[in-house]
Formats: sequence, structure tokens, C-alpha cells
Amino acid sequence: MQLKRTLQTGLAAAAGIAAALALATPAQAEEVIILINRGNIPTTAADFENQSCDNLPDLAPDEDGWVFVLPASAGAEGNFISVTATYADETGTERTRTTRNDGGIVEGSGDNKAYIITPAGWTLLDADALVNDPDEGAFFNLTHACAGTPGEEPSSPGEEPSSPTEESSSPGEESSVPGEESTSPTGTTLPTTGTPLTIALVSAAALAAAGAALFLVQRRRREAQDW
Repeated sequence: MQLKRTLQTGLAAAAGIAAALALATPAQAEEVIILINRGNIPTTAADFENQSCDNLPDLAPDEDGWVFVLPASAGAEGNFISVTATYADETGTERTRTTRNDGGIVEGSGDNKAYIITPAGWTLLDADALVNDPDEGAFFNLTHACAGTPGEEPSSPGEEPSSPTEESSSPGEESSVPGEESTSPTGTTLPTTGTPLTIALVSAAALAAAGAALFLVQRRRREAQDW
């Protein structure tokens, strides 16, 4: 009988300790994905009605800043864990940006805010956020945007640069200067040939023939005298 009472007392004590531990351990918060307010999308930063650069770091002139807020009506515990946003760039290609890689969580002042930075001119298509224990149907908002100015688009791959205004001469082609005579590679002047040389040769041949004829006439005269 005494053993039975001891066992009952022990079981009661164990149950009491288990209940105390259950009450002392807080329930682990559940992480849930919620969507952005559908009335905020799609939009570019420049077209969004609320323009402000608050809650953002210094931006380059060709960057857009996007600030999101988790309203109290969402019923979530704490701040954003992360935000993931989908954009369309200027060519229509979809791009994904996150607070972990392209932005951050804004801490302090009681505001549950996060931001993402993108190249200027992109269009926000959609976004979702990871938060703790939100109410059913909860959503978050794009609170303001800081619009930059899109930079110049890079030239298309394979596009040839514009040709220079002056074309260079072909390899090996010599440029001539007006009024300047070309010279031979060695710099010497070649002898002149043609008609003057021909006249001189003909004249010399004629003189030689005349001399030969005169010599024959004189020889015949001498031979005639000897007879």
C-alpha cells in the first residue's frame, strides 16, 4: 500500500515538472512567406507615387532604391527576415534581387523596413518576404522609392566602332608630295638616254665611213702613180 502511494506521488511530481518546463519554454516562431501589396506593382521607381531617399545608403546617380515596410496590420513578430524582389530590366529580361545580396534590413526607430538597390530604370514586377508568425492574409508594402537616372546602354556585342575620319595609306604605298620629284633608292640620278645618244652614234659612224672612203681614194692615187 505504501509502495503504491509512493509511485503515485512520484508520477504527480513528474507531471508537474513537465508542465512547468512546457510553460517556461517559449513556442518557436514559424517563418512564413507573405506577398507584396498587389496595388504596388508593377512600377518603376520613377513612376512610384511616393518619392524619397530616406532609409537608404548613398546611391550612385544610375541606381534606384526601393524601401519596403512590414505594417503592424500584418501581425508578424519582429522585422523582415528577408525580402526577394523580381524586376524587369530595360530589355525586358527578368532579374531577381534580395535584401541579403543587394540591400539590407533597416533597424531602429520602430520601423519594420527593408531596402533593395537596382540599376535605374528597372520595373518591379513582384516581391515576397520571409517573416515570423504573420496573420493569415498578411502582406507588406512598397513604402517609397528613390529614382536614379538610367545610364547609357553599352554597345551591342559585335558592333564595329566607327571608322576614323582619315584613312591611313595602304602598307608599302608611298605618299607623294606635290612638286617634289621622286628619287632612286640610292639617291643618285640615273643617266639620260634616248635621242641625243642616237644622234651622236650616227654622227660617229658617218665620220668613220667618210674617213675610210678618203683613205681608199688616196691609196688608189698612189698606186696609179707607181705604175
